[in-house]
Amino acid sequence: MRPLTFGVLTSAEAPASSGPGQDFSSAVDLISALGRQGHRALPLTVDEDLDLTLRHSGVGACLLALHGRRGSRGDIQALLELRGLPFAGPSGTAAALAFDKIRARQLLAYHNLPVPAAVALGPGRKADERALELLGWPCVVKPRRGAHGEGISRLTSPEGIRVAIEHALDVDHEVILERAVDGRELQVVLLDDRVLGIAEVRRSLGGTVVEMTCPADLPRGRRDGVDNLARRAVSALGLTGLSRVDIVLHPRLNEIILEVEPLPPLHRDGVVARVARAAGLTYDALVSRLVDPLVLHAPATWSPATQAAMLQ
Repeated sequence: MRPLTFGVLTSAEAPASSGPGQDFSSAVDLISALGRQGHRALPLTVDEDLDLTLRHSGVGACLLALHGRRGSRGDIQALLELRGLPFAGPSGTAAALAFDKIRARQLLAYHNLPVPAAVALGPGRKADERALELLGWPCVVKPRRGAHGEGISRLTSPEGIRVAIEHALDVDHEVILERAVDGRELQVVLLDDRVLGIAEVRRSLGGTVVEMTCPADLPRGRRDGVDNLARRAVSALGLTGLSRVDIVLHPRLNEIILEVEPLPPLHRDGVVARVARAAGLTYDALVSRLVDPLVLHAPATWSPATQAAMLQ
């Protein structure tokens, strides 16, 4: 593969264990891996000057180290498409659809995929007591569009629901209440429509991951069923590139799809990289799977004429 100059789009925050800091951590690891493969990589901060930065940076393709709201609204991908820059990952439309919990659940249910029972609330709308009674307890309150566990509360009774909704509204102007599903939590990592592997996570009462088993210990038949659900989910949402499907194995209700993450964190210590290693794929090989198609579709050379065309 010929060398190429990549732009790695990320936020400006310093590394952290969760939240936007994962963007920075992913960018650092991606840039290192690209360098080892002979490519040049530039960190590009996503801000109001991004369009100008792209025009003058000389990059031929992009990777998105944006794992929450900033990368899942679709505007960044739309800008890259406008500039004719190939990038790894789903289209802006597909990413925004998967990030919207209500629309994603509706589409998954349309394709006969199992999702939790849920009630949607908009601004100024009170929780309907009858709807809550049908929903059942315990339930989970989430922002309609959120990431990294922000704004999520688990309730065992109607008490405290008002505070939980206000907490979720701090993240997004709409809220979803879903029936809590207990069981084994699995995170399925896919590259396009191929399942790379499955990790099982165990969380504390506060929702923090305290243990991860990779690969998950599942009988062959159960693993095949989980793989099939995950592939159908990403296909229904139109996702490409690396994605993650979170599934709960309920002892009586079988598998339930909780979330579909269109842009999972890509740093070396994240779930995606750990699942890939368990499948025999090194971090550099994983990055290579992402960038090789981009090299094929990027401009053969980055000439002054090419850059002038982008400036128009």
